[in-house]
Amino acid sequence: MSLNINPQNLPRYQTWGMVGVVLLILVTIFGFLISRQYFDQSKVADLHEEVLSTQKRRLKTELASVLDYIRFMSQQAESVLAEDAKSHVNQAHSVATSLYTSLKDKFPDAEIQGIIRESLREVRFFNGRGYLFIDDMQGQCILLPTAPQLEGTSLWDNQDDTGHFIMRGLVDAVKNPERAGISRYRWYPPDDNKVMKSKLAYVRYFEPFDWVIGTGDYLYQTENDLKQEALKRISSLRFGRNGYVSVLDRDGYVLFSPNTQERQLPKHVSLLRSEQERKVVQQILDVAKQGGGFTEYEWLFPDGSGHSSKKLSLVEVVPYWNWILVAGVYPEEIDQIFRRQVQEEQKDLTEDLWFLLLVLSAIGLVMLLISWAYGQWLRRLFLDYQADIKAQKYQIDEDARELQIASRVFETAREGIMVTDPENRIVAVNRSFTEITGYTSDEVKGVNPKILSSGRHSPDFYRRMWTSLMETDQWAGEIWNTTKGGQTFPEHLSLSAFRDEQGEVVNYVATFSDVTEQKLAEEQLRYMAEYDDLTGMPNRRLLMDRVNQTIARAKRQQLRCFTLMFIDLDRFKNINDSLGHSAGDQVLQEVAQRLQGAVREIDTVSRIGGDEFVVLISGKGDDAIASAANLSRRLLRMVSEPIVEQGVELIVTPSIGIASYPADGEDFETLLRNADAALYHAKSLGRNNFQFYSAEMNEKASSRLIMENALRQALEKKAFELYYQPQYDMQTRRLSGCEALIRWCHEGELIAPDQFIPLAEETGLILSIGEWVLREGCRQGAEWLSQGYDVPSVAVNVSAVQFRYEFYSTVKEVLKETGFPAERLVLEVTESTLMKDAVRARQLLMKLKLLGVQIALDDFGTGYSSLAYLKKFSLDKLKIDRAFIDGLPNDKDDKAIVGSILDVARHLGLETIAEGVETAEQAEFLTMYRCEQAQGFLFSKAIPAKDFTDLIKKNYAS
Repeated sequence: MSLNINPQNLPRYQTWGMVGVVLLILVTIFGFLISRQYFDQSKVADLHEEVLSTQKRRLKTELASVLDYIRFMSQQAESVLAEDAKSHVNQAHSVATSLYTSLKDKFPDAEIQGIIRESLREVRFFNGRGYLFIDDMQGQCILLPTAPQLEGTSLWDNQDDTGHFIMRGLVDAVKNPERAGISRYRWYPPDDNKVMKSKLAYVRYFEPFDWVIGTGDYLYQTENDLKQEALKRISSLRFGRNGYVSVLDRDGYVLFSPNTQERQLPKHVSLLRSEQERKVVQQILDVAKQGGGFTEYEWLFPDGSGHSSKKLSLVEVVPYWNWILVAGVYPEEIDQIFRRQVQEEQKDLTEDLWFLLLVLSAIGLVMLLISWAYGQWLRRLFLDYQADIKAQKYQIDEDARELQIASRVFETAREGIMVTDPENRIVAVNRSFTEITGYTSDEVKGVNPKILSSGRHSPDFYRRMWTSLMETDQWAGEIWNTTKGGQTFPEHLSLSAFRDEQGEVVNYVATFSDVTEQKLAEEQLRYMAEYDDLTGMPNRRLLMDRVNQTIARAKRQQLRCFTLMFIDLDRFKNINDSLGHSAGDQVLQEVAQRLQGAVREIDTVSRIGGDEFVVLISGKGDDAIASAANLSRRLLRMVSEPIVEQGVELIVTPSIGIASYPADGEDFETLLRNADAALYHAKSLGRNNFQFYSAEMNEKASSRLIMENALRQALEKKAFELYYQPQYDMQTRRLSGCEALIRWCHEGELIAPDQFIPLAEETGLILSIGEWVLREGCRQGAEWLSQGYDVPSVAVNVSAVQFRYEFYSTVKEVLKETGFPAERLVLEVTESTLMKDAVRARQLLMKLKLLGVQIALDDFGTGYSSLAYLKKFSLDKLKIDRAFIDGLPNDKDDKAIVGSILDVARHLGLETIAEGVETAEQAEFLTMYRCEQAQGFLFSKAIPAKDFTDLIKKNYAS
């Protein structure tokens, strides 16, 4: 808008112009007088400013010194934590070394490890936060006081939020000449289980047990300790008469301030009692948010008068500690020097100003009326013009904002974006397009997108794509394209057509994303779902799919037969128990390679779990049966060849069960079940052979399954009963104890243990059954004692399966629960049980002996151990097997063997018990050779508890 100058309004403009000139002259005169009045005091003001500037420089110097100290303290956090952690770990290492040195010749390693672990478990430091942990070099957790449930588990693959493998970092830290070092990682602090924070640990290698002993702490905790130390230092700092440094944090807490009404700090600004203090602290927080600087406010003057005074303070932010430092001085102290002179100058200035004010007021009043009218007109003129400008600016800003948003979206989108004109020539691409395809914007502008074509799609594919795009203005799908470097890649492509108001295409827009990684991930998931991790072979799921495909193909092509071979490694568990699971895995991988090398490419070898493999053999008619038999012989020979693992030559033999389609089943589950039945039959025939499935095997397997289910129900229905066979002193012929023997009442009949115990051991039910026998035997023994019958001992048989598990805890719990004296309990174990793992058996027997329990070696002489092993175990009794008693006293060999056993037992201080004594001649021979005790049908068969009670009464009566 422009002024409309014409003869009517031109005089008006001239009048206002003259008024403006007059006002300008008046203002100039007034300014000259004012400047002259202030000229005399300029020196005083300059001096005042100079002193004030000096104070500001001093504040900067003081705060710079404090900042240097804080910076130094913050840089010490990691080194302080490292040194403290090192000191505690070295002390723990010394304790462990001392314990190991003093105990290594007295106790087994396992017990020493337990003593070391428990001696370090309760150690605490770092204000109660710190604890010691122990891991082994394979990543297994040995000691973790804060999470004992993880002890004994592997943490090898544990990662923090950066992807760092924590356990591997700890192990790597000791792989250096010093065998110790620092490891950094992130983990959840105790007070926040959502966000990980940086943690530093010091670890040291403990060679006797291949351990890593360490400790650590969160860096922020150490920084907090250093902050408290820094606060103490700052609290003692003073400069000038009333200068000090206050400390706040950026969350609004006052950490330290000596000149305040508050006595309990830290305290949040919202909780300060003084409204003035809350206002000042908030002002300081606002200055800190702007990066710091100088600020002024009213604050309590430290002269004891209780009045407030203006204070000049410098605010500095310490970002790495989230602190705000405030150092200030009171300008009042400076003003007192100049106040008198300023007052005198102010008096003269005031008189001149009042006179000038009267003159100018008169002129101003006249001009005010004139200027008011002029102002109204000018205001309306300006408002109209301003409204027009604002409207135009608003529209421009809106258009610019929309363009900016669109540009940002276009350039920062993760998907590649390509825009073409109606002739399908590229007019624009974004940054992601270049990153995915390799083509720059300049290289593709004006070019047809065909340069990206991979050649994998037919012309018909592109015709369908363009038809959909023209009809619906949209198309989306997966397509293969080529980069500038010639590499093809899959992408998800979306096409859109944009039209003008007349319906004509203006642009085509394509958005696409590279889905290569997604494809690879899908392939990896598919592989993990269908293949065995250890051997790389197809797993049960993929095997089932291939068998179902083979069945469908056999039905479709009328093929007569194919076979399924179920392979199990004989006694493979012994390898895991003796050499460890790592050695077992190596053996499984070697066996898998041998199996794979023995079959054709069209056949499938799969591992379905543990040491079980299944081979799918394709063939026609009787050829498949013959091929399976020939392959089985070859596999028996190949798998049985020696495998060297950990310096030990291992012989692994397979048992093979074979089922054929369709004779033995027309679906996967039936074929696999019948092949398993054939495998079980092969094992029952002595292992290391192959058997074809037959209906008889199915019946045996069904009977075995029925027996197993009945055993499980027997536990629930309490169908077991203990019979007690008396044991007698051979010199006095008085009762010396009994042996508890289990009987199973099944379908009205009592079943002897030799008919169901082997199945119970194979299925694992022996653990529950054995615990019941132990508990019931101890309960009955305690009941006899409570009735006044002195039963010297109750013997309970222990299975080899029980011996491998937490047997010690079970015995201890049963004795405590029943109240049966431990010294009257005799646990009978076979020598084969002890020799399977002699070291572990010896340790367990020692622990049982500490409870007071007696140990009897059952069936001695029938196993494979030598007499020399007797002295290695904590035994109390030897039971002479009935196989050596049957021939007495006529068989010379039996006499010699029994005599030798009795001599050895006396030499070792062991009691002897003869089993299966059935004749008076046998008893007489044993008495003559000083066998202490015996049991057998000559004295009594095993009888129920009620009958045994009557027998005790008779024994007492005699």
